[in-house]
Amino acid sequence: MASWTYSDKETNLTVFEISITKSIKADRSFVFDWWTDLSPDDCKLVKPLKNRTILSRSQNRILLRDEERMYFKKMVFDVEVTLHRPDSWIAEYHGASANAKSEYVLKAEADKTTTLFYNSRIQPKGVLTRLFSPLVQPFIKRIFASEMEIFINTLERDFASRKVIE
Repeated sequence: MASWTYSDKETNLTVFEISITKSIKADRSFVFDWWTDLSPDDCKLVKPLKNRTILSRSQNRILLRDEERMYFKKMVFDVEVTLHRPDSWIAEYHGASANAKSEYVLKAEADKTTTLFYNSRIQPKGVLTRLFSPLVQPFIKRIFASEMEIFINTLERDFASRKVIE
């Protein structure tokens, strides 16, 4: 996992990024469909996500509202997910404490696995959030990495147990 912090030249705001590359034991179409099948049940997978409401869904766009609790702080994000079938999607988060843009790119491998390239750019908002963001960044990065492992492990189990129709 790579991460870095910098000041955005256009906005002069502190930004931190997280990049993760993972190999997934499932084919690309399954990974795409599984990961972008967003639902309220996603709260069962990861602890910080307390509530997910799907506001609208179309062929290439999903609007939702996520409520998260991280380190005793409740955060609400309006999220727009743009789907670029069959190999990428972008999730843009807008909340009172931060904005973020997460990009997911899938690469089908010859051995029928998929490589996931993930990058998230997080922009803290508000004086206190920006002030304390350098202190909480290591914890946030750990949470992101842990959530990624939970998603991938669950996805791989679902892929291994699927019923293949021939």
